[in-house]
Order: sequence, then structure tokens, then C-alpha cells
Amino acid sequence: MKIKKILLPFLSFILRNIPSHYYRKRFAKLVGPYFDGYIANTAYGFPMIARWYDNTNRVSFEGSYGIVADFIKKLPHNSMFIDIGANQGCTSIFAGNVLKKNENGVVLAFEPSPSLYNLMKKNITLNNCNNVFTFNKAISSKEAELFLDESDLGNSGASHISDKGCKVIASPLKFEHIKEFGIHNNIFVKIDTEGYELSVLHGIKDLFESKLIRKLVIEIDDINLMKYNCTPLEVYDFLDNYNFKPTIGLQKKGHYDEVFIEK
Repeated sequence: MKIKKILLPFLSFILRNIPSHYYRKRFAKLVGPYFDGYIANTAYGFPMIARWYDNTNRVSFEGSYGIVADFIKKLPHNSMFIDIGANQGCTSIFAGNVLKKNENGVVLAFEPSPSLYNLMKKNITLNNCNNVFTFNKAISSKEAELFLDESDLGNSGASHISDKGCKVIASPLKFEHIKEFGIHNNIFVKIDTEGYELSVLHGIKDLFESKLIRKLVIEIDDINLMKYNCTPLEVYDFLDNYNFKPTIGLQKKGHYDEVFIEK
């Protein structure tokens, strides 16, 4: 056990510095099982529980959040970061650390999966993030009891709302729900919900209408959106109606993160 604690930081360093995504993944699959559940520093400078067999956990240790990480680094003074699809807590902890340096900044982390929520809570406690508040629920256009498909054991980030799986609570997020965490005129939102993004946007419509949101980063994946009879264009049109413009622009197909800013 002591040897593993000594070796894991060294192996994490190796993982971060393997230049190829393919070989990082192979390395993690090879050595990860021997260190499952141990604690080491992520690529973002804070510790988390290692579960390298899981692609989403590995991203935290290899540091490949890219556009999302850049989005978080630029969170301004006295803002609120709403993390919808927080998974194991990496982006919420990252944002919490950034906002600790700024007066009164807070993070609201939403994760519907009970197992991932519990892991997120452990990671947040590990980092003493007292400005991160967690919620075991999904954000949706209306109050409902939904199902979450968590069948992809190698990629917790692929969990998605479905017609089968574990039952989860879903509801809209309104201004009255967040005002107890302080009146923040600058709200920044991350949405990564495997195709459920348009329903989430409808679920935070009250925040748009209150003119509190300044910037969003949203995962766009045409195949995942199709599961819910939605297209990327509908996401872009929704945000255009609320006076937000993309910084990248609608792509013909594929999987990417888009940042929307006020026009």
C-alpha cells in the first residue's frame, strides 16, 4: 500500500506527459487497476480519487479538458459557476479553487447519478471546497422522475437520460433556487449532459430571463443530441433567441465544446 502511494504521483506525471491520446489511454488501462481508489494530484494541481479505467476520471489526471479548462480559468471576481453534469467533481473543484481567490465566488454542482454524486462529494471534501454546493439531481424543462443509463462502465461521462436505468430526480433551476447562495449578477454555466443539453437550457430559462447568465460552455454532439430528437442548430437557435453568440460556430458534424457569450 505504501509503495502504491509513492508510485501513483510518478505514474500520474507519466500519464500527463504521454503525447498521444491513444497511448495515454492504453497506459491508464494497463496500470490503473493497481491504483484504483488511491489519491493523487490531477493535472490541474488538486487531488482526486483515481479511477483510471474510467475515461472521464482519466481526463482529470491527463489534463485534457481543453476549452472547458480555459473557460474556468477565466471566471471573474464574485461570480457563480453552475456545473450541470458535474460527474466526479473535477470541473467543480477546479472552479471552486479559482473562485476561492475571488471574493464570494460560488459553485453549484449538479450530478444526477447517485454513485458519481457520492464520489464527487468525497473529492470535494478531499479538497476542502467550502464554496462548492452539490445537488444530486438533473436539470430539465419540467419536474419529472427520469432514468439514467449508466451501462458504459468504462466511461462515466457517457451516462445519459434514457428510458431505462436508475431513477433520478429532475426539475428546472430558477432564480429563487439559487439566490440563497448570494446574489450573483455574473453567472457562468457549463453543460455536459450527453445530448440532453436543449432540455437543460429550457430548464434554466428563468436565469436567462433574469439576465443573469454571462457565458456558457456547452458540449455539442450531433449523435447524442439525436437521441432526444434534437439537432445542434436548435441549441444555437435557442441561445441566439436569448442574445448569445458562439465563439466557434456551428460545425457540420462531430463532437466539440462551444462557448457562447453575450452579443
